[in-house]
This record gives sequence, structure tokens and C-alpha cells, in this order.
Amino acid sequence: MKNSTKWKVGLLLTSLACAAGATAALVLLQKKREEEVYHEAELKAMDELEEMMREESDCDSCACAEECAAAEPSYPQPDEPAEAAAEAAAAPAEDEDEDDDEHTIED
Repeated sequence: MKNSTKWKVGLLLTSLACAAGATAALVLLQKKREEEVYHEAELKAMDELEEMMREESDCDSCACAEECAAAEPSYPQPDEPAEAAAEAAAAPAEDEDEDDDEHTIED
């Protein structure tokens, strides 16, 4: 190869490497910006939630607090459905044992 061709190839490879590096740097900067925006939004949401929790509810200071509490739906505690399901599962099992005895065929 001629000396000028080597320089051209070297210059081309160098420029390609610089372009790839610049592209990678831009991608990393964009990703960092997105993470910062997400983090700021997360902090803002957490602050708003804490502020809402600190605020006094409307029913705490009014005379209709009992009515408001009665109007709210009551949700079962996490343990209640498990106990009810266990009782329901145990009850049919006892009935099935009795049915099995009645339907046995004797030789």
C-alpha cells in the first residue's frame, strides 16, 4: 500500500472510532438524564404522599365522623379469608367420607 492510502485508512478508522465513542457517550448521558427525571418524580410523589398522610381528614373535625365511618365499606382482614377457606375445605371432606361408606360394594 502506498503511504497516502495508509493515512487515509487510518484517518477513516480514527473518525469511525470517534463517532462510535461520541454516540455511546450521548446514549449514556440520555440514560442518566432519564434516571434523574425518574428519581425526581419518585421523590416528589413520596413527598406528596407524606403530605397527604399528615393532613387532617375532613371527618376528624366534624360532627358526622361516625356517619362517615359507617358509610365506608369494611374490608376483611387478611387472615379472615384464609380461615374461612380452611373451614370450607374441611367441611366437605367430612361429608365425602360419609358418602363413601354408603356407596361401597360388598362381595
